[in-house]
Amino acid sequence: MRERLDRETVLAWSGGMRTLLVLALGLAVGQPLVRGADIPLDDKTIVLGERVGPIEKGMTLTGLKTLFGGGKVKAGKIPGAEGEEIDGARMFAGTDREIEIVFDPEGNEKEILEVRIIGKGWKFENGLKAGMTMTEVEKINGKAFQIMGFNWDYGGFANFEGGKMEGKVSVRFDPGEADVPGSLSGDRQISTKDKKLRALNPKVGEITVFLR
Repeated sequence: MRERLDRETVLAWSGGMRTLLVLALGLAVGQPLVRGADIPLDDKTIVLGERVGPIEKGMTLTGLKTLFGGGKVKAGKIPGAEGEEIDGARMFAGTDREIEIVFDPEGNEKEILEVRIIGKGWKFENGLKAGMTMTEVEKINGKAFQIMGFNWDYGGFANFEGGKMEGKVSVRFDPGEADVPGSLSGDRQISTKDKKLRALNPKVGEITVFLR
Protein backbone atom coordinates (compact mmCIF):
# COMPACT_ATOMS: atom_id res chain seq x y z
CA MET A 1 0.00 0.00 0.00
CA ARG A 2 2.73 2.47 0.98
CA GLU A 3 4.76 1.55 -2.13
CA ARG A 4 1.75 2.28 -4.37
CA LEU A 5 1.13 5.65 -2.70
CA ASP A 6 4.79 6.62 -3.09
CA ARG A 7 4.67 5.73 -6.77
CA GLU A 8 1.51 7.79 -7.29
CA THR A 9 3.10 10.73 -5.48
CA VAL A 10 6.17 10.61 -7.74
CA LEU A 11 4.03 10.42 -10.88
CA ALA A 12 1.91 13.39 -9.79
CA TRP A 13 5.02 15.43 -8.97
CA SER A 14 6.67 14.65 -12.33
CA GLY A 15 3.47 15.55 -14.19
CA GLY A 16 3.33 18.88 -12.40
CA MET A 17 6.95 19.59 -13.28
CA ARG A 18 6.23 18.91 -16.95
CA THR A 19 3.35 21.41 -16.87
CA LEU A 20 5.57 24.06 -15.29
CA LEU A 21 8.25 23.43 -17.92
CA VAL A 22 5.78 23.97 -20.78
CA LEU A 23 4.55 27.22 -19.22
CA ALA A 24 8.11 28.42 -18.69
CA LEU A 25 8.99 27.76 -22.33
CA GLY A 26 5.95 29.75 -23.46
CA LEU A 27 6.87 32.74 -21.29
CA ALA A 28 10.49 32.64 -22.44
CA VAL A 29 9.53 33.44 -26.03
CA GLY A 30 6.90 36.11 -25.42
CA GLN A 31 4.01 33.64 -24.92
CA PRO A 32 3.47 32.75 -28.60
CA LEU A 33 2.79 29.14 -27.57
CA VAL A 34 -0.44 30.32 -25.96
CA ARG A 35 -1.41 33.63 -27.54
CA GLY A 36 -2.76 33.30 -31.06
CA ALA A 37 -1.67 29.68 -31.34
CA ASP A 38 -5.19 28.34 -31.92
CA ILE A 39 -6.20 31.10 -34.39
CA PRO A 40 -5.27 30.77 -38.10
CA LEU A 41 -2.58 33.25 -39.16
CA ASP A 42 -4.79 34.47 -42.03
CA ASP A 43 -7.81 35.10 -39.77
CA LYS A 44 -9.36 38.53 -40.44
CA THR A 45 -11.84 38.70 -37.56
CA ILE A 46 -11.67 41.57 -35.07
CA VAL A 47 -13.16 41.03 -31.60
CA LEU A 48 -13.10 44.31 -29.69
CA GLY A 49 -11.21 44.12 -26.42
CA GLU A 50 -9.68 40.77 -27.37
CA ARG A 51 -7.93 40.42 -30.71
CA VAL A 52 -7.26 41.52 -34.29
CA GLY A 53 -7.05 38.21 -36.13
CA PRO A 54 -4.44 36.14 -34.23
CA ILE A 55 -2.96 39.29 -32.63
CA GLU A 56 -4.24 39.17 -29.05
CA LYS A 57 -4.33 41.44 -26.05
CA GLY A 58 -1.05 41.26 -24.11
CA MET A 59 1.10 40.26 -27.09
CA THR A 60 4.53 41.88 -27.54
CA LEU A 61 6.83 42.60 -30.48
CA THR A 62 8.71 39.38 -29.70
CA GLY A 63 5.46 37.43 -29.75
CA LEU A 64 4.48 39.00 -33.08
CA LYS A 65 7.78 38.04 -34.70
CA THR A 66 7.59 34.50 -33.33
CA LEU A 67 4.01 34.08 -34.54
CA PHE A 68 4.32 35.58 -38.03
CA GLY A 69 8.07 35.53 -38.69
CA GLY A 70 10.35 38.51 -38.27
CA GLY A 71 10.26 39.41 -41.96
CA LYS A 72 6.55 40.24 -41.82
CA VAL A 73 6.82 42.63 -38.87
CA LYS A 74 8.38 45.97 -39.89
CA ALA A 75 9.14 47.61 -36.54
CA GLY A 76 10.11 51.29 -36.45
CA LYS A 77 8.64 54.76 -36.10
CA ILE A 78 5.08 55.46 -37.25
CA PRO A 79 3.05 58.71 -37.27
CA GLY A 80 1.57 59.82 -33.95
CA ALA A 81 -0.57 62.77 -32.87
CA GLU A 82 0.34 66.35 -33.77
CA GLY A 83 3.15 65.36 -36.11
CA GLU A 84 5.17 63.32 -33.62
CA GLU A 85 6.59 59.85 -34.30
CA ILE A 86 6.03 56.87 -32.00
CA ASP A 87 7.28 53.29 -31.65
CA GLY A 88 5.27 50.87 -33.73
CA ALA A 89 5.24 48.41 -36.58
CA ARG A 90 3.67 47.90 -39.99
CA MET A 91 2.32 44.59 -41.23
CA PHE A 92 0.81 43.28 -44.48
CA ALA A 93 1.53 46.54 -46.35
CA GLY A 94 -0.31 46.86 -49.65
CA THR A 95 -2.80 44.07 -48.87
CA ASP A 96 -6.37 44.01 -47.58
CA ARG A 97 -4.95 43.10 -44.13
CA GLU A 98 -2.67 46.13 -43.78
CA ILE A 99 -2.33 47.41 -40.21
CA GLU A 100 -0.16 49.67 -38.07
CA ILE A 101 0.69 48.65 -34.52
CA VAL A 102 1.40 51.04 -31.64
CA PHE A 103 3.63 49.77 -28.82
CA ASP A 104 3.67 50.78 -25.17
CA PRO A 105 6.39 53.47 -24.86
CA GLU A 106 7.11 52.41 -21.27
CA GLY A 107 9.27 49.38 -20.49
CA ASN A 108 11.37 47.26 -22.84
CA GLU A 109 8.90 44.54 -23.86
CA LYS A 110 7.06 46.62 -26.50
CA GLU A 111 3.61 45.38 -25.57
CA ILE A 112 0.89 46.15 -28.13
CA LEU A 113 -1.41 49.03 -27.13
CA GLU A 114 -3.31 49.75 -30.34
CA VAL A 115 -3.85 48.36 -33.84
CA ARG A 116 -4.76 50.79 -36.61
CA ILE A 117 -6.98 49.14 -39.21
CA ILE A 118 -6.00 50.18 -42.75
CA GLY A 119 -6.83 47.25 -45.05
CA LYS A 120 -10.46 46.69 -46.01
CA GLY A 121 -10.36 42.92 -45.55
CA TRP A 122 -10.84 42.98 -41.78
CA LYS A 123 -14.27 42.07 -40.38
CA PHE A 124 -15.46 43.34 -36.99
CA GLU A 125 -17.47 40.78 -35.06
CA ASN A 126 -19.94 43.51 -34.02
CA GLY A 127 -20.41 44.77 -37.60
CA LEU A 128 -18.42 48.01 -37.33
CA LYS A 129 -16.74 49.13 -40.58
CA ALA A 130 -15.42 52.15 -42.44
CA GLY A 131 -18.06 54.20 -44.27
CA MET A 132 -20.78 53.69 -41.65
CA THR A 133 -23.08 56.54 -40.66
CA MET A 134 -23.46 57.82 -37.09
CA THR A 135 -26.90 56.17 -36.86
CA GLU A 136 -25.45 52.78 -37.78
CA VAL A 137 -22.66 53.18 -35.22
CA GLU A 138 -25.19 54.23 -32.55
CA LYS A 139 -26.95 50.87 -32.98
CA ILE A 140 -23.69 48.98 -32.48
CA ASN A 141 -22.73 51.12 -29.47
CA GLY A 142 -26.17 50.73 -27.93
CA LYS A 143 -26.68 54.48 -27.48
CA ALA A 144 -25.85 57.91 -28.84
CA PHE A 145 -22.33 59.27 -28.31
CA GLN A 146 -20.22 62.41 -28.67
CA ILE A 147 -18.00 63.51 -31.57
CA MET A 148 -15.23 66.07 -31.38
CA GLY A 149 -15.69 69.15 -33.57
CA PHE A 150 -14.00 69.02 -36.97
CA ASN A 151 -11.13 70.97 -38.60
CA TRP A 152 -8.36 70.42 -36.03
CA ASP A 153 -5.89 67.67 -35.01
CA TYR A 154 -8.46 65.65 -33.04
CA GLY A 155 -11.47 66.52 -35.14
CA GLY A 156 -14.10 63.84 -35.70
CA PHE A 157 -13.01 61.42 -32.95
CA ALA A 158 -15.89 59.69 -31.17
CA ASN A 159 -16.36 59.40 -27.42
CA PHE A 160 -18.25 56.19 -26.61
CA GLU A 161 -18.43 56.76 -22.84
CA GLY A 162 -21.19 54.62 -21.34
CA GLY A 163 -21.66 52.60 -24.52
CA LYS A 164 -20.72 49.07 -25.58
CA MET A 165 -17.57 50.24 -27.36
CA GLU A 166 -16.18 52.43 -24.56
CA GLY A 167 -12.45 51.87 -24.10
CA LYS A 168 -12.27 49.24 -26.85
CA VAL A 169 -11.97 51.21 -30.07
CA SER A 170 -11.22 54.66 -31.48
CA VAL A 171 -13.38 55.82 -34.38
CA ARG A 172 -12.82 59.01 -36.34
CA PHE A 173 -15.63 60.42 -38.47
CA ASP A 174 -14.95 62.20 -41.76
CA PRO A 175 -17.29 64.91 -43.13
CA GLY A 176 -15.88 64.42 -46.62
CA GLU A 177 -16.13 67.45 -48.91
CA ALA A 178 -19.05 68.97 -47.00
CA ASP A 179 -18.85 72.56 -45.79
CA VAL A 180 -18.51 72.23 -41.98
CA PRO A 181 -20.19 75.10 -40.07
CA GLY A 182 -18.35 76.85 -37.23
CA SER A 183 -20.69 75.32 -34.65
CA LEU A 184 -19.38 71.86 -35.59
CA SER A 185 -15.69 72.83 -35.66
CA GLY A 186 -12.92 73.05 -33.08
CA ASP A 187 -12.27 71.67 -29.61
CA ARG A 188 -15.77 70.74 -28.48
CA GLN A 189 -17.88 67.61 -28.11
CA ILE A 190 -21.10 67.36 -30.06
CA SER A 191 -23.86 64.80 -29.52
CA THR A 192 -24.76 62.55 -32.42
CA LYS A 193 -28.34 63.70 -31.76
CA ASP A 194 -27.40 67.24 -32.81
CA LYS A 195 -29.52 68.23 -35.83
CA LYS A 196 -26.71 70.05 -37.63
CA LEU A 197 -24.33 67.12 -37.12
CA ARG A 198 -26.94 64.71 -38.45
CA ALA A 199 -27.46 66.93 -41.49
CA LEU A 200 -23.68 66.92 -42.11
CA ASN A 201 -23.83 63.11 -41.95
CA PRO A 202 -20.10 62.30 -41.49
CA LYS A 203 -18.97 58.71 -42.12
CA VAL A 204 -16.56 56.42 -40.26
CA GLY A 205 -13.04 56.99 -41.57
CA GLU A 206 -10.22 55.82 -39.28
CA ILE A 207 -10.61 52.89 -36.86
CA THR A 208 -8.09 51.93 -34.18
CA VAL A 209 -8.58 48.89 -31.91
CA PHE A 210 -7.33 49.06 -28.31
CA LEU A 211 -5.53 45.98 -26.96
CA ARG A 212 -4.51 47.30 -23.54
